[in-house]
Amino acid sequence: MTSAAESTPEPRRGRRFVALPFLLLVALAAAWSGGWWWAAGKAGETIDAWLKREADRGRVYACADRRIGGYPFRIEVDCAEPSARIAVEGGEARASAPRFLAVAQVWDPKRVIGELTGPVTFVAPDGRRGELTFSLAQASARADGRRVDRVSVALTTPRASFDGEEVGSAASLEAHLRRAPDQPDGVYDVATTLEGGVSPWLSALPVGAGPVAAEIKARASGLDDFRPGPLSERLKAFAEAGGKVDVGLARIVRGDVAAQATGDLALGTDGRLNGGLDVTARGLDAMVNALLGTDGEDTMSALLGMGAKMLGKKAELDGKPATRYRLKFDKGRVALGPIKLTRLPPAF
Repeated sequence: MTSAAESTPEPRRGRRFVALPFLLLVALAAAWSGGWWWAAGKAGETIDAWLKREADRGRVYACADRRIGGYPFRIEVDCAEPSARIAVEGGEARASAPRFLAVAQVWDPKRVIGELTGPVTFVAPDGRRGELTFSLAQASARADGRRVDRVSVALTTPRASFDGEEVGSAASLEAHLRRAPDQPDGVYDVATTLEGGVSPWLSALPVGAGPVAAEIKARASGLDDFRPGPLSERLKAFAEAGGKVDVGLARIVRGDVAAQATGDLALGTDGRLNGGLDVTARGLDAMVNALLGTDGEDTMSALLGMGAKMLGKKAELDGKPATRYRLKFDKGRVALGPIKLTRLPPAF
């Protein structure tokens, strides 16, 4: 026979204790959902406000269809048929593409990753058309208010053409910009790499043979303003901010010809270039011979080769004999050692 104690129902307090975690989970999910929808709405408002500011400055960006999604952990802005119309000297430049997708994690909204679907088509103010194709185009950026902390852009197999004629192509192209650690605002580290660069223009140069590989590592100061605008205006702002570029490495290789440089460059408020570069190059004799159309055995070629070496010092590059030169820039005047070469036009 069952005792009275054994037949007593489980106390309601015990059942409430079991249900409490479930109720907390439901409340947390509701709060998270509400927070996501609020963040998605703010993202839309921020984009609309930015688009209006840009339009007021003559830069009109638009999507044929824009959707915001990514629930529950991401904010995704999916822009179908993005387009841009930018007022420039001589009229209006236009660009368009099939799709642009931007993504930010809910817990890290200041870092945005974007992916562009090609091809990108361009129309110049005079009506000429260009196209940029690629197999992959990605970018990422991190900003705190108006201060940019980091930007990266990577293109795989880019190819550019203008009016149906190829301008150039590459296996890959990358560019990176990051705020320099332990430095004041406006100081950034810059790095770019190019692999497998090919262009019809290169084929006309008697310097090396085959694809080009290039690399640049530098630190730039005076980069206080990243707002879009005409290049001349950006360069003028850079100069007025005391802009300077410390070149840690600038290197280019094409076949047996290679050159690399280090030094510093600055832009004066008059738009003229100042500074100097230490350039180390190999393959100079082959270039001189190619320019003269000789096999290197005639007297003139030999004299030019000797003269070039007298301007520099013996060095090594990639374990091969090379020559180091000092290239100077003084208010746009370019000099190779004691020889004045030319004067560059002002940048703005």
